[in-house]
Amino acid sequence: MQDQLSFELPLRIALDKDNYFISRANHEAVVFIESWMEWPQKKLILVGPSGSGKTHLSNVWAGEANATILDAAFLSKQNIEKICKTSILLENIDQIAGSEVTEEIFFYLHNLLHAKGKSLLMTSRKPPSRLNFLLPDVQSRLQGASVVELKSVDDDLLAAMLVKNLSDRQMNFTDNLLSYVLLRMERSYSAVNSFVENLDARAMAENKPIGKRLAKEILDLQFNNSE
Repeated sequence: MQDQLSFELPLRIALDKDNYFISRANHEAVVFIESWMEWPQKKLILVGPSGSGKTHLSNVWAGEANATILDAAFLSKQNIEKICKTSILLENIDQIAGSEVTEEIFFYLHNLLHAKGKSLLMTSRKPPSRLNFLLPDVQSRLQGASVVELKSVDDDLLAAMLVKNLSDRQMNFTDNLLSYVLLRMERSYSAVNSFVENLDARAMAENKPIGKRLAKEILDLQFNNSE
C-alpha cells in the first residue's frame, strides 16, 4: 500500500440516494421512505441509534418530498406558520421530551401540517413508546404515527458504511486493509464513525500513513475503551 499524503482535506458528506447502501438492516426503512405518499395520516417516525443512517435516509426523503428540514431542539426559534407551507423533516424529536414549551410548539406544528395535508417525517433515537413527553396530546399524536426502525447492523452494511465514511473523508484503503478492519471491528454504527474519525485525526496529527499498524492502534484503543 502506498503511503497516503498527510494533509488536511475538507470533509465531504454524501447525502444523495445513490450513496445510500441498502441491506437487511435498513431495507424495511427504505421501503417506508420510498412509499412516503402512502403513509397513514401522512406521518412516520424513523428510529435508530446515533450514526445509524437516519440523517442520510431522512435527507433522501426531504429531497424527494421537497421538505423543510428542522431540528426539533430549535423549534422555538421557527416561524411555524411560515414553514408549514411545505412538508417537514423534524429531526431528533427525542431531544424535546420533557420541555413543555417545545412540546407545545411541536403539537401546534403537527396539527398545522395535518390541516394543510402536508407530510411529516420525524427521527428519533428511541421509539415513541420510550419517549416521556409531558403533554398527553403529544404522546397520542405520536402513537398515531407509523414507526420504522433501522435494525442492528449486519456485515454488508458495516462494510458499506466503512467505505462510505472513508470516502467522505477522501481516505484510501486497500481491500486487504478493509478486510482486516472489518474482521476486528465492533458491530455497531458508532464504532464505524469513531474508527474513521480517530484514524483521520491520528494520521493528520502524527503525519502517519494509513496502514495496518495505525488501524490496529485505533481498533485496540476502541476495544479497551469499550471494556
